[in-house]
Parts: sequence; C-alpha cells; structure tokens
Amino acid sequence: MEGTANLVVYRNGEIIRNTREGVRFVCQNPFSFVVPCTMTLMELQNGLCQSMENGTLMRVSRILYRNPVVVFGGLIQFDTMPITNEGSMQNMFQIYRQTRMRQPQIELYVEFESVETEGIQNVLDIEDDRAAVYEGMNSDSEEDFEATYEADDEDEDGDVGVETATENIVLYPSSSQPMDVPPFMRELDLDAMHAPDFPEYANIGVADPEDREFRIGMEYSSRKSVVAAIRRYTIVRRVDYDVYESEPQTFYAKCKMYGRGCNWLIRASLIRKKDCWEIRRYNGRHTCTMGAISQDHSKLDSDTVADNIMPLVETDPSIKVKSIIAEVQSRFNYIISYRKAWLAKQKSIAKVFGGWEDSYQALPWWLSVMVQKIPGSVVQIETRPLYNGNEEVQGVKILHRVERLPCRHVIACCANQRLDWQLYVHDVYKMTEIRKVYKFEFTPLGDPETWPAYEGPTLVANPALR
Repeated sequence: MEGTANLVVYRNGEIIRNTREGVRFVCQNPFSFVVPCTMTLMELQNGLCQSMENGTLMRVSRILYRNPVVVFGGLIQFDTMPITNEGSMQNMFQIYRQTRMRQPQIELYVEFESVETEGIQNVLDIEDDRAAVYEGMNSDSEEDFEATYEADDEDEDGDVGVETATENIVLYPSSSQPMDVPPFMRELDLDAMHAPDFPEYANIGVADPEDREFRIGMEYSSRKSVVAAIRRYTIVRRVDYDVYESEPQTFYAKCKMYGRGCNWLIRASLIRKKDCWEIRRYNGRHTCTMGAISQDHSKLDSDTVADNIMPLVETDPSIKVKSIIAEVQSRFNYIISYRKAWLAKQKSIAKVFGGWEDSYQALPWWLSVMVQKIPGSVVQIETRPLYNGNEEVQGVKILHRVERLPCRHVIACCANQRLDWQLYVHDVYKMTEIRKVYKFEFTPLGDPETWPAYEGPTLVANPALR
C-alpha cells in the first residue's frame, strides 16, 4: 500500500545481540498494524498506548527501531536506532522506503511504564478548560473568531504574509495520556482517506503542467516542487528559460527569447498564511519563433535525471549508463550525454543507498563485525598518499584495498546473488591450480641438519587463524 508501512511491535521483551543477522527482538506476543508514513512520534506513542488493553494508564518509555543495513554481497545486518524525536521518526520511514523490497516491515522494540494516578483530576480539569476553548473556536460568531485569531494580511503583491506583533495563543496537546480512540478508527481505509473527494476535479488549482498550461492561483507544497514543475513544463514543451529572481520566498523566470518574439514569464511566491507556494503571475503559453530544442536540454540536468531513475537504481544498482540514456530518451525524448547519465546514476545511488562518505565512515565498524561473524576473515586496510600535482597532500589518504574474505564466504555470497564465483575467487585457491602443484613428485629435502644456515626473519604462526 503506497504511503503506508506495516509495523511489528515487540513490547517489554528482549533484545538479542550478536546473532547471525545482527540484533533481533523477541517477546511473547508481538502485534502488528498498518500506519501512514506521515505519522508523527506523538501519534505513534498514543497508538501504542491505546493498544495496551490492561486497564492501566501506560506511557511509552523507549522505542528502538531494528535498522537494516546492507553490507557485503547485498546481505543485511540489523542494528538498533533509538526513536526519540520527529527527525529520527522520519529517518526511520526513509530507511523503510529504501529497503522495503528486502525488509517489508518496520520492527520496533517498545518499553512501557505505568503512569501514577496522582494528579489525574488536575489533567481532567485542564481538559475541561481546553474543551471550553475548542467550543469558542468552533463558534460561528464573527466576534469570537476575531478574538481568537489575528488577521494576517498579504502585502501589496500578495507574496508574503505580514507577521503581527501581538501575542499568539498556544494550545498544548496532551501527550502524556493515551487518547481514547473509538474502535472504528482502527479500521480506517487509508487509501480512501488520502483519495480526493471529487476525482474529476482533482487537478484544479494544483494541476500537473506536463499536459496543460500553468494558471494563476495554482498551489504547490514547497519551493522545490514548484521549480520542478516549471522544469518539467519547459522540458516537455521543448523550450527554455532564464531565472531573473531566485529567493527563499520568490521564484521568477522568463523565456530565453523574452522581448524577442516571446513574452512568456512566470512568478511563484511563498504565501505564509496558506503555508504553500502559489503562481502569482503568468503570461500564458510560449510564442517563441526559434526552433525547438531537439537534443539535450539544459534543464534536464543530472539532479532531475537522478530523481527520475531512482526506482531503476533501487532495483538494480549496477544498471548500465547506456540503459539510463535509453530510459531518459524514452521518457523525455532527449538524448543526454554519457557524462550526465553517469553523474545522475551516482547521485541516485547516493540518495537510495547513501554516499561514499557515509560508507567510508562505516567501513571500519562493518569490517570488525565481519571478523567477529565470519571465522577466518582477515582485514588489512591499505592506503595510498594523495598527490596534488607532485606534492603529497598531508593528512589525507586514499583507500587502496581491503582484504581478505575466506573463500567459503565469497562463494556463499555469490550463490545468494546468483553471481559467478570464479570471477571473485583468485586462481591460487582453485583445485585446478592446487593439482598442478601436487602432480609432480617432490624431491626429498634430506636431513635438516645438513641444510644451509638461514639468516632471514623468523615466521611465527598466528593461532587465531588455525
């Protein structure tokens, strides 16, 4: 189900570490339910408390997420990630979206603690006061409305709401007690909740400009979304524009041929009162007299391509660059350069799986885990100096190579990923090479007492490798 996630909750159970797959949660009676990926931490805590049907007031004291991390050979190891604020909550859903093909559910370890009944009457009194405030807010009286809210007029251009200097009324939600959720709310159809009320009018005001013109009054959720819509429009129409003003609260663009046969321009501004971006000026469709762009497009940059090929990269990170070029050509009818397609692939991989900086920082930790989990593994990280021309850069090294995995682990990984193990195992370990050594008769070495004196270093066996 798009936009939702299946949560599996282990309550007051046990955390088992150092298993073959990393961390594992266990408890007597785990339970699961479906939640939207836009859920906040407070909503999650209230939902978890509501699930405790033991007649005792409970609150959540700790939430741990079983975080899947892709390691060598595409294998997954699990670690714990505390869920303590909205940032970690959204990070959890982002990880889920990236790994749901391999890990289709979110596993949480939750600890509860009982709430003392002392002071509950005070809470009820506060709730009564809050109910009185809500009653005033829901009144149809114009006087009550003006007493509760302060008018927020737009400026003369209507771009930015003017903030008033009066004191704001703040209503604090009651987060310490579980909400009394009616039973029917547990059976909500999340798809129906997010579906438009009137599908035939779904695109009015927030239309997709790929198949129609912009209109004044169209609304977008963010600056990024309105700029992306303008980019898509110009790419599909095979025209181009120059940016005349790009500010945190305004985006203003004109056709490259503006004043020379085309008067196309568009201006979008942030409307604080609505908390959205809105098209404020628009001159209608292009009337360019120049020939349409036929090959690559300047607005079809590597970032735009990266956003569009993310599903392909997530499915197959080793996708060929020429396949990306073909995909862009079939989707946008443009032939992008090899370099742009390569850059788009790297950016898309970084968005889906993380960048090389994150991987480099995590490498020593995962290597130590590998040594513990796979007996016989030997880790030797080699680096090379970095040169700027003929001068060595001080304090910076280049990772040269990491070795070495035991053959049985490499073969197992290759079997799991359906790869040819012979490409990854050195010839010296193959039986064909070993037979070459033993097919000849060995010459007896004779009495060791008659051997010539050896002046070289002494070799000492490593007992950990036995």
